[in-house]
Amino acid sequence: MDVRKYYTSAVTAFVVWGFLPLVLRSITDHPAGEILYFRILFSLLLLMVILFGFMRKQMKESLARLKSMSPSSARNLVILTLSGGALLTINWLVFIHVVNVVNIKTASFSYLICPVITAVLGYVLLKEKMDFIQWLSIALCAISCVLMGINNISELGYSLLIAFTYALYLISQRKNQGFNRMVVLGVQVLFSFLILNLFFVQLVGQIEMNTRFYLIALLIAAVFTVLPLFLNLYALNKINAATIGILMYINPLVNFTMAFLVFKESASAIQMTGYGIICIALVLFNYPILKKTAS
Repeated sequence: MDVRKYYTSAVTAFVVWGFLPLVLRSITDHPAGEILYFRILFSLLLLMVILFGFMRKQMKESLARLKSMSPSSARNLVILTLSGGALLTINWLVFIHVVNVVNIKTASFSYLICPVITAVLGYVLLKEKMDFIQWLSIALCAISCVLMGINNISELGYSLLIAFTYALYLISQRKNQGFNRMVVLGVQVLFSFLILNLFFVQLVGQIEMNTRFYLIALLIAAVFTVLPLFLNLYALNKINAATIGILMYINPLVNFTMAFLVFKESASAIQMTGYGIICIALVLFNYPILKKTAS
């Protein structure tokens, strides 16, 4: 079976996500909350068109499955789904703030350590097993975080917040199985939009007629949110999640390249040491998967 188109889809998704900071930096005169609000709004509108226009069958199947569940199971499902929406909201808000106000390399570092944090949370919350080499990589990751904290504790705090919220989102979705991913995402984005409307005055305030901003927000929703999500889901049809996890590192690598070459960000000697250690940790952490994939 030719799986090249599925690999192409996955790689394209992560490359596209990697260039998101470039677009965000073009609207730094707008606060993160306002950018997030319209990203969510336009993403919701696009998802509703997709779901009601092309995925009615999947929606009906998901609703039927929900009705067939016991009250306690259905309640747990709703809690997991809505919690995922809340975690995505926090994650996207902090990421946009960090890219536009702090720096891109801090946002990138968060997604380098995210898979390791996800593994630790999986061990604690889901009782997933890890071998010695993975624990070693986690120890190296901790050393890297200490070095990053010595250099700038606030940047490390932002990185950990982004990483933990996304890791918790992934963990919540591992327990939320059996439903169409796009349908679940539609519910989560809708819930996110409802949350943001509770804080509309603080996030947006007065709506201004700024055509350029709304076009960029629509671009972020269509090209940097919905499109890569579709590509990622398509790739998962024939590529296992472990391989997708490896390809996910394309995103922060593109971010780092952009941070240093395009936006001329710099890193101290301590930071470079921390980046070097985290790279070693990631190679060790993913070695079993890489070995299996190579064979």
